[in-house]
Amino acid sequence: MMRKILVAIDGSDHAGKALDLAVDLAKTYQAELTILHVVAYEMMPDEMRKLASAEHMHLEDAEAQFHSQRSTFGDQLTREALARARTAGVKDVEALSAEGGPAERILDVAAARGVDAIVLGRRGRGHLAGLLMGSVSHKVSNLASCACITVI
Repeated sequence: MMRKILVAIDGSDHAGKALDLAVDLAKTYQAELTILHVVAYEMMPDEMRKLASAEHMHLEDAEAQFHSQRSTFGDQLTREALARARTAGVKDVEALSAEGGPAERILDVAAARGVDAIVLGRRGRGHLAGLLMGSVSHKVSNLASCACITVI
């Protein structure tokens, strides 16, 4: 039986499908649902310098603007996901944001909350590095101490 479910979202189509499944499972099992968005700062230092130069900004200002936009996107994403879950009838739901490596933060939250299942999309919004170093879903499913459901 599932009493606590964690779903990771990043705005991708696969994450949207993962959210739909997690909401359905939470309703079916009357489980607690935690929605998690991880803000992963993926821009490399060279890219950040190029952005600052193109925008005629100091590097520190460009970094602050980039991080602010990422945070705003995450806030909007979690608000919308929370509304979807509540509208669908999930009674016990919360939304969280975290910073850092997505796989690591998902695993940290799952362990801290004692979840019975993690639901996430197979492919997210990551860059080419995800193909070379392994996907978040692959890392989470290999390292998690609970059930993992990867949605295609």
